[in-house]
Amino acid sequence: MRLLITGANGFLGRKTVEAALHAGHRVRALVRPASSTDSLPANSNLEVVRVDLRTAHELPAILSEIDAVIHLAAGVVGADMDRFVATVVTTENLLKAVKLSKIQKFVHISSFSVYNFGEARKVLTEDSPVLDQSSGLYSRDGYAIAKVWQERIIREAHAVGDWDLCVIRPGFIWGKGNLDLAGLGFAVGPIFFRVSGGKHLPLTYVENAATAIIKAAERKESGGTTLNLIDSPGESGRAYLTAQRRAASAPQFIIPLPYFIGISAARLAKFGSWLFFGKDGKLPGILIASRFEARFKPLRFPNDRIRQTLNWAPAVTFEAALRKAFREETNDGLS
Repeated sequence: MRLLITGANGFLGRKTVEAALHAGHRVRALVRPASSTDSLPANSNLEVVRVDLRTAHELPAILSEIDAVIHLAAGVVGADMDRFVATVVTTENLLKAVKLSKIQKFVHISSFSVYNFGEARKVLTEDSPVLDQSSGLYSRDGYAIAKVWQERIIREAHAVGDWDLCVIRPGFIWGKGNLDLAGLGFAVGPIFFRVSGGKHLPLTYVENAATAIIKAAERKESGGTTLNLIDSPGESGRAYLTAQRRAASAPQFIIPLPYFIGISAARLAKFGSWLFFGKDGKLPGILIASRFEARFKPLRFPNDRIRQTLNWAPAVTFEAALRKAFREETNDGLS
């Protein structure tokens, strides 16, 4: 297949390019004009194209002779408006070019952040409610807002297009280069509060995620599906944090914080803010209840649908990934 991969120079993008080349596909990788491409492999089947998706006019030509698009590009840092432009406006530009192309499939990498965690009960599946304007969307952070809008406009374009769509919603993607996970807890000075309460993290190791994404592009069965991408129904946050702290050079005091205490504190903080400061009161993100729920709510995360649809299983186990990621991190620190 001939694949167009946006966001090819990102944490997940690099591994996705590698997985595509390993599977024998030809790849046209889109990267930002000023980005370094040193981390991308040298391969005769890889074509690197520098383009700014915010203002791109050459996209129709870039999409020529492409069979499938894997859309990874999104804004993950910066102010909320910057992230919205880098996520939603760029996607609108890409979809305009897709409309003029002859692609067969569009694989969109969404996020767990689109879910309404306040409505989830014990289990989070692909059928769980998604955020919208009437269900607290704008109480969430800028990344979640942008990803909800991004997925929405892609589905609207697909409704009038003649290409297959597969939406993949990953949990926490981790690996060397991305080891600090929001779902673990939060730091206050030298103290790290590990939010507990039966919490298992919806993790996917970056190499496993990349392989699943390529299978989604390859397999006809993925057309018309929405798939949660996690390696297992939930891995131990305690085991992950233990491995992370052993590899860290600076010690940190770890204090378990039961989930019900944390969410109660967030709700109380909201009431106090309203009481003393009215509608103009502002709280740190961690004390906004909907954001606390999205990061820490104790749920199970079945992955049966993605395993069956893609005939996929994570090649790297959680234990092997821990050893690999944190051993390499420690070795790098000593070199």
